[in-house]
Amino acid sequence: MKNLYACPHCRTNLNPNVKIILVASYRQRRGLILLSPRPGNFKFICDRPLAETITPGARVTFSCPVCAEDLTAPGNQEFVELHLAAPGVNLRRLYFSRTYGTHATFVDTGEEILAYGEDSREFDRVNFFGV
Repeated sequence: MKNLYACPHCRTNLNPNVKIILVASYRQRRGLILLSPRPGNFKFICDRPLAETITPGARVTFSCPVCAEDLTAPGNQEFVELHLAAPGVNLRRLYFSRTYGTHATFVDTGEEILAYGEDSREFDRVNFFGV
């Protein structure tokens, strides 16, 4: 069984097939974006007009393609929050950077926070809980 990613608001499965499907917005552009379900893989596919608008360092807004809720993590506005259900483990939270070109993903297992990406070291004191 594969990892299942869900919207934290409506619980919709965001990877019904191979890729995670989200809506990305930057300035006046919106479009679908497909992300790898493997933490640490930062390749993506998106709308060409949207891709041409986004520049390194831009902060992109991500939302659920079903309920349209903003997926910005409530505890840290630098990140997107998704729920992750993996085979044989409790529900986890996955966070990835909203900043284009920043490769940092974190998985909160409930016992530890796993870091992925060469930029994750820059966030050694990340607070995802709003405390």
